[in-house]
Amino acid sequence: MDPEKMLRYDNWANTRIFRAFSNLDPSQEKSEIRKLLAHLLTAQRVWVNRIKGEPAPTEIWPDLSVEELVNLLNENPPLLLSLIPDKDLSVEYQNSRGESFQNSVEDILMHLIIHGQHHRAQIASLLRTTGATPPATDFIFFLRTLEN
Repeated sequence: MDPEKMLRYDNWANTRIFRAFSNLDPSQEKSEIRKLLAHLLTAQRVWVNRIKGEPAPTEIWPDLSVEELVNLLNENPPLLLSLIPDKDLSVEYQNSRGESFQNSVEDILMHLIIHGQHHRAQIASLLRTTGATPPATDFIFFLRTLEN
């Protein structure tokens, strides 16, 4: 795994799915999509803080405003990329239920990428229910943007 490429992909895909959410008509019901985006982006911050040994947000399904989503969308990528030099470091942490675990930074980053893809797929399905066409967020599409 190339952690930098995978994190850049994750950011690219999150940005595309956020734009699709932002382009929905204001009259359309978007709360479930916003909730999934808030969870996806907050989970990234939770893991960054766990890795850095800092207090993490306690709410993993927060109700965030669009402005707060934008802030996390902009703040998270450099924080995640800054963890790459420590990819082999083993991190002890507690999950949201207070259970203790230990994983490498690299495995945690891979978890975040997979976690993000899972929730982007849910968001894509919800976008379809509004009549919108969700953006392509598959890894291969990201790779094609690098080729051009």
